[in-house]
Amino acid sequence: MKLAAFLRLIRWKNLLLLLYIQLLLKFLFFSSFNAATNLTVFQFFILVGAILLITAAGYIINDITDLKTDAINKPNKVIVTNFYSIERAQQFYLTANTLGIVLGIGLSLSVQKPTYSFVFIGASLLLYFYSKILKLKPLIGNITVSFLIAFSIITLVLFELNFSIQNNSQQLIIDVILLLSTFAFFINIVREIVKDIEDVNGDYSINMRTLPIILGVSRTKKIAAFLCLFPLILLLVIIVNYASVYKFTVLFLGLFTLLPLIYIALKLLSAKTKKDFKKLSLLLKLIMFFGINSLLIFSLNTY
Repeated sequence: MKLAAFLRLIRWKNLLLLLYIQLLLKFLFFSSFNAATNLTVFQFFILVGAILLITAAGYIINDITDLKTDAINKPNKVIVTNFYSIERAQQFYLTANTLGIVLGIGLSLSVQKPTYSFVFIGASLLLYFYSKILKLKPLIGNITVSFLIAFSIITLVLFELNFSIQNNSQQLIIDVILLLSTFAFFINIVREIVKDIEDVNGDYSINMRTLPIILGVSRTKKIAAFLCLFPLILLLVIIVNYASVYKFTVLFLGLFTLLPLIYIALKLLSAKTKKDFKKLSLLLKLIMFFGINSLLIFSLNTY
């Protein structure tokens, strides 16, 4: 029972998705384009371990600081205090965070890029300040979370690719990763705003300053629908630029990301209940999953 609670505390499904992205990039996407990579398999798993541990620590500290709002928004899903004491949860946070930073610094030193240590230290600090301060501020908290998710994709590229090599394959890899991370950034901003609307009652009770509290739910829905335009435009750019060569990838993106995103943008304007917003949040998560899996189709298209 406690193991199941711990897995929910660290958002094991989100961590599994993050692991899946890194494995897909390392063992399929990079190799399909014959990219010259820097990390050994062991170093790669050290990097992934550091990312997952720091991310898990971020989820834990967020749950600790969210106790009051979670008790209102999702009382049946509160883990800290119901399964673990606050002190025990803080121990989990410190252990995961410290180990993640140590692994990250060790890897940075082993690949002779000591300045990359600040990637792990910075991510850890940003997650901490997000849970304590930034998430209380309208939109800034949403942007912070979305940036960290997008940057977790870029981190592997920083460590893996040799940027002194200039060729078409290398440039294509960089372009695709930047497009994917930008897509992830915008999808997560929309999802974070939808979650704020879903949790508006609990957030209001502790005087949080989220968009739906400041502007009202109706205006915030319109903002979220408008922000859907950015990933939609990005998808259209991808379709226009890659349709002639990567037909299956473009078809996949059109069916499983473009059309559902149009549906979400329209549905946001008419959504009213907490259940409506929860469904939209889940659908946005699925769009992210399908967007990631476009890399799989894209890579197989090269064989």
